[in-house]
Amino acid sequence: MCGFRVYPLAPALALGRTGDRMDFDIEIAVRLVWAGVPVINLPTRVRYIGRDEGGVSHFRVFGDNVKISWLHTRLSFQRVMVRPWVNLYRRLRRPALPAGR
Repeated sequence: MCGFRVYPLAPALALGRTGDRMDFDIEIAVRLVWAGVPVINLPTRVRYIGRDEGGVSHFRVFGDNVKISWLHTRLSFQRVMVRPWVNLYRRLRRPALPAGR
């Protein structure tokens, strides 16, 4: 969750609603990968400003950890239990290819 991220706008907006706090980065990254959007990692320098210099953390220890844990549970369940059925349904709905192809 640390660092700098840039997301492609059109695919990110196509995902619909995602998390709204510390769960946002995790959810959008996972869903973009599931959607087939390539990931490009580039090194960048990050400087975190300390409290004495006016830096502020927006991380809520209890609330954000609960949100992240719930997100992990939902994404895991969706990937293991729901996704295979959706993929099977899509395969079965495809029209059959003509003979000889």
